[in-house]
Parts: sequence; structure tokens; C-alpha cells
Amino acid sequence: MQIYDVVKQVGIAESMWREALERHNAVSEEYDGVRFFRITKKIGPIGRGSIVTEDGIVFGFPRIARVVHLENGVRNAYTLPFYVEEKVDGYNVRVMRIQGRVLVFSRGAYVCPFSTDRVTDFLDVKKIFDDIPGLVICGEFAGPDNPYNIEHPPYVKEDIRFFAFDLMMINQPHRVPVNERYKIFDSYRMPTVRRFGQFSASDIPGLKKIIKELEEAGCEGIVMKPTHPSEKILKYVTLSSCLRDINVTAPLMAEMASEFFTHRIIRAAMFIHEQMQVLQPEVFSQLGKALLKPIYENVVKAARNEVIDEKFFLRFREERNIQRMIDHLRKCKVKFEVLSKKNIGNYWQVEFARKCYASYEILQKHLQGATHVD
Repeated sequence: MQIYDVVKQVGIAESMWREALERHNAVSEEYDGVRFFRITKKIGPIGRGSIVTEDGIVFGFPRIARVVHLENGVRNAYTLPFYVEEKVDGYNVRVMRIQGRVLVFSRGAYVCPFSTDRVTDFLDVKKIFDDIPGLVICGEFAGPDNPYNIEHPPYVKEDIRFFAFDLMMINQPHRVPVNERYKIFDSYRMPTVRRFGQFSASDIPGLKKIIKELEEAGCEGIVMKPTHPSEKILKYVTLSSCLRDINVTAPLMAEMASEFFTHRIIRAAMFIHEQMQVLQPEVFSQLGKALLKPIYENVVKAARNEVIDEKFFLRFREERNIQRMIDHLRKCKVKFEVLSKKNIGNYWQVEFARKCYASYEILQKHLQGATHVD
């Protein structure tokens, strides 16, 4: 099927599609011989992050609404039962087969060469996609050794793991219903996020018990998924997740929007008020350490003329995918250096250093006495 025929099925005329290409709202991409279009801005019903191919349209994964007061948020949102799952701290991907190739796409609709290389460690992709053509597996890669997210679940001590949490179908904007989704997960033994079961809006004590356990374990939070499509998917995170977010991002505070930090401080205050009732003195030191220590350490580095960097370690099954990942990072304008590359066992192990020049230059100017208006 031609691309014009594909987009015509959702009401996009050829002229509208051509205009989208001219404005770069749809960008032509190619990965290892597979051609597709990455949607960078909404075109009719096709949202940002969607993928358009001759096989059809893979709609973007929707943003999930957040609540910062669990009890009131749940009572406002749900009149019918809903499912609760763990929110895993990693990076969001969609796994699919297009033009005969299994590829893993990021939320922004880029093919991730690293994730594509590793997905067969976790999923029987041939059987899954042979049995269910057009399936899209939505999930999270999580672990200390990944290229995007410094944070990771406490139970993933090394490398990465994959956790499926949703299913979609090509050409369908809605997710597969939860009950059907769980059956498919279990039938194909897909690794999934933890499932806590079905709850109602009156089960607040049960929800708070789960949150307490996740907080004590150092996990991120929960996602609540309705049994009826008219109700919302919601997410809620723990205090420790807020503090970790601040801590891992504070090194780059000089180049970050202040809202990143203020939003998490507000979430932390709301969590303490609802879940703990008392503001313990140790939280003051935890927050102060999370905010100040990383940026102070980078001021010290800048004063020594040391470029600020973040190191990450990746394992690849195929050597050729290392260069593809290098090309991908360059395309995304990431400044980095390859520190080492070794073939150990079944994997190529590569260490990268992401160079944070923007933060370094800002701190250098401050150290040199530059003036600014704020």
C-alpha cells in the first residue's frame, strides 16, 4: 500500500500530507532498509510520536495524566473498577514488526539500535508477531546499563530488563483492553511490570499499602488503568522517586528549566502530607543533598577545567549495532565519546561518556565573573 493510501484511511488528503512533509511535521526516515515516516507534530488524527509506514500507522503512545493526591485523584477519576500496575523507572518503547523486520521505537518515533539489538533477549518475537500480525508491544527497558535513563528499579542490579505494560495494534489508536492484554502477555510469557490486581475507588487503604511498600523498596510508583475506556489512566509516584529525579538531574541544573525541580518538590510535599502526615527532619537533609551536592561537584569540576560528563555502559548482541547506536546518538545531537569496547561472552560491551558541554560552559562563565540579569 502506498503512503498516500495509508494516510487517506484516517482522513488525511494527499495535499495535507505533502504540506506536512514540507513543514517537517512528518520526517522521512530509514533504518537498515526499512522506510517509515516519523511524526513530529500532529497531523489530523495522527499525533506526535506516531510512525507511518506502508504497513499502516502506529499511533503515538499517549501521555498519562498524573495525580499528586492519591485518594482524591482516584475518587474523582473512577466510578468503575481499575487495575493497578507498578510504574517502572526506565525508558518507554514500542516493539513491532514492519516490512518483515522487528524494530524498537522510542516515544519520539526514532528506532533505537540498542533496544532493537537487545529485544530478542526478552521476547520470542518471531512467534509473537507470526501469531498476531500487526501487534505493537508497549513496554519499558530498565536497568543501570542503558543509554537514556540514569535511574532504574532497585531489583535490576545490572544490564537491562524489559517490562511489557500495554499492547496496541497497527492502524488502531486505542490500546488492547486490559483483560485481553493480560491473556496475551501470559500466553507468550512476556515479562511484564508487576500487576497488583483490580481495585475500586473505595479501596484507598489497599492502594496506600502498595504505595508504602513501593516507597520502602525505592520503586517509582503505580499506574492505574480503567476497565472502561471512558475513564482515565493515571499515574502516581513515591517520595523517593521525586528525590531520585532531583538528584540525578541536579548535576545539569544550570541548563534545566526550574519547573523540573519545583514540580518534584511539590509532589514530594503532597506525598508527605497524604502518606506520612509528618515532615521528618531527615527529609530536609535528603532534599538538600539531592539538590546541592551534584551541582556543587560540577562547579568543582568546572573550576578544574574538567568537562562534565555522564558515563553509561551498554551490552550489544551484534557488533554492527554499536555503530548504528553511535550514528543514532549523533543524529540526536548527543555529544559523547566511546571509552572502551570489548567482546565478552555473548555480548559486545561498550562504555560511553556523554559530554555535558552546555552545563560546563555556563558554570565556567560564572566562575570567570561574567554578569547576567535574572
